[in-house]
Amino acid sequence: MDKKLETYLTTSEFANIVGVSKHTLFHYDKIGVFSPELKDANEFRYYSVFQVEPFFVISSLKELGMPLKEIKAYLDIRSPKELISILNTHEKEIDKEITRLVALKQLVSQKIKLTKSLFNVDTEKVYISKEKKELLLFTEALPDTESRYIYLSFANHIKCYTDNNVHSPYSVGQMISRQNICNGNYDSYKYFYTKVSSSVSNTNIYSKNSGEYLTAYHTNGYYSIEETYLKMLKFSYENKLYLDKYFFEDVILDELSVNGYENFVVKISILIKK
Repeated sequence: MDKKLETYLTTSEFANIVGVSKHTLFHYDKIGVFSPELKDANEFRYYSVFQVEPFFVISSLKELGMPLKEIKAYLDIRSPKELISILNTHEKEIDKEITRLVALKQLVSQKIKLTKSLFNVDTEKVYISKEKKELLLFTEALPDTESRYIYLSFANHIKCYTDNNVHSPYSVGQMISRQNICNGNYDSYKYFYTKVSSSVSNTNIYSKNSGEYLTAYHTNGYYSIEETYLKMLKFSYENKLYLDKYFFEDVILDELSVNGYENFVVKISILIKK
């Protein structure tokens, strides 16, 4: 080997130092993003140790999500001002991605918590449980009980919290009046809601009070939900409980964990009035 080349790194050596494959270096050289300092008569590539830092500049920009074409264009005109402009743009994109990932983590954590909550529950029983105060972003349901209108109301609710940039790990729930349940109207919903951590401007917020709630879990989807409602009404009558105005329906198990709408598990609760 030429003594001059002894101070340089082969493609394999350089690739090992910077943590990429030789093919990546070949590709970068081909498109003009990063080339070896020397090539001999046989087209063997040799890199200087001083090229390690410039390579990590490219890796850092690539980590920010910049396409190689944009990286090449920047390197041709690089300057402190250009760098600040690029970093400002990508900082905003990173913030958006962090917000998305935090919301996704909250969703995953809540799904785990909800699913685990059923492991020690006897779904055949009716309970009196203590509930904390919650804020519900709600939209009014369309005044029709046909399935089509229920789905339209659901879609309208989704649009509401999407338009208001609301991020919540909770599923959409429904409120139905005690009067409708007593009259046998089990799908005449009044509101659709999503639990939120704080009030949202320009939207309707319902404050669900803390206290003791009559609670039961329905395990056969919505088609036979009247069975659980009748069981709850019977329990309240036998125990002389005075119930508040609205029942709340929260889906605990949905398509993510069970196969088929008929296997959904729905938590039904209503505040017990003192």
